[in-house]
This record gives sequence, C-alpha cells and structure tokens, in this order.
Amino acid sequence: MRIGESLKKGFSTAQESMSLISVLFLFGLFWNLVNVFYTSQFESPDAQISIVVLVIATVFVLLSVFMQAGSLGFVREKVKTGTASLATFTASGGKYYWTLFVIGLMVSLVIGIFVLLAVLAAAALNQSDIAAVIAAVIISGIGIYIVLLMFLAPYIAVSEDKKAIASIRQSIGVVRKNILRVVGLALLLVVIGFVIGLVLGALFAVLSGAMPGTISQVLFAVLSSFVNSYLGVLVTAAFMSFYLGLTTSTQA
Repeated sequence: MRIGESLKKGFSTAQESMSLISVLFLFGLFWNLVNVFYTSQFESPDAQISIVVLVIATVFVLLSVFMQAGSLGFVREKVKTGTASLATFTASGGKYYWTLFVIGLMVSLVIGIFVLLAVLAAAALNQSDIAAVIAAVIISGIGIYIVLLMFLAPYIAVSEDKKAIASIRQSIGVVRKNILRVVGLALLLVVIGFVIGLVLGALFAVLSGAMPGTISQVLFAVLSSFVNSYLGVLVTAAFMSFYLGLTTSTQA
C-alpha cells in the first residue's frame, strides 16, 4: 500500500473511532492530571517520594501496554471490517498483553544495549576526541536501524496472532524490504505531530498568560490528552493499514 493511502486510511479510521479515542483520552487525562496535581509538586523529592513516583510510573507503563494492545485490536477490526467495538478493545488488551509486553521489553533491551555501547565507546576513545563522537554516532545509528526493523512487530502480533519472537522476526523481514516506505510514513506522521505540537505550545503560552498556573495547566492537560489520543489512533491506523495492505498485495 502507498504511503498516501495509508495516511488517508489512518485519518478516516481515526474519525470513525471516537469510542476508542474517548477511552484513550480519559486514560491520558487521568495521568496528566496526576502529573499536574501530584508528581509535579515535588521540587526536591526525598527517597520516599521518589519511590511513590517510581510506582506511579510503573503502573502507568503496565497499563499503557493494555491500552496499546486494545487499541491495536480495535483498529485492526476497524481497518479490516469497518466496524469495531469497545468489547474488541478489552478482549484484545487481555489477549495480546503479554506478547506486546515482551516485544516492548526486547525493544527496550536493544535500546539500552546500544546506549551503553555508545557511552562505553565514547569513554574508551576519550570524550573530547572526534573519533569518540564518530563511534557514538555510528553505534547509535545501528541501534536506531535495528529498532526500526522491529517497529512493525506489535502490528504483526495482533493482526496475525503471533508470539513476540515470531512477530519480531517477521517485522525485521517486512521492514527491511519496505524501509523507505516505513520511514516515509513515519516522517509524515512526525511532521503532523510536530505541527500540532507547535500549535499546542502556542496555545499553552496564551493560556499561561491569561489564567493562573494551575487552571491553564489543567486546560492544557485536557486539550493535549485529546490531541494525543487522536494522534495515537491516527498513527496506529496508518501503520495497521500499511501492514495489512502489504500482506494483501503479497497474497494477491
């Protein structure tokens, strides 16, 4: 499937998935308000407060996996059949939770390994040496490439009901063969998100000047939660459409 078609399908799917966007909005808003009223109040956190923040962050990450798994299942049905319900969302969240958890863990491990290698290379070659910078850039580039190859693994896991390792292996093959289209679609979505981010930033600046700090932060939390929810569904739908289009053309 072409990039333009995937992006168009992403927008149309997002516009027809307000129930999913609403769930993601409430989830994001809750955690944004937690940040506004709780974690952001810690100017000089002690050990006890740090533990609380760590627990909150851990709970957020664990719940986010469920939200991602549910969103992928919902969007898969929406793209393939034109209809999906929140029952699909909850069922997919439970069914694919551990698969996506393992995929996320493996991607994080790869990122951590390459970050460590870049740091060690820079330290070994002397941080002020140009060779250290070049080595760090090369290692980082290789790491980004490998993570990119794994990018479609969650979509494959949900759309084809595969386990984590099998999904990652298939993602590597699919992305390698379609690297330019994957990067092109990702860049288009990044540009869209960046432009919207600039608009939100300008709006927040206006709100901050016109209203007390807490009120403006709450309003911004509401607005940013909705925008992030919409963008999340847009990105998921665009790449799900892209991958399903590839499999359809391959089968044909």
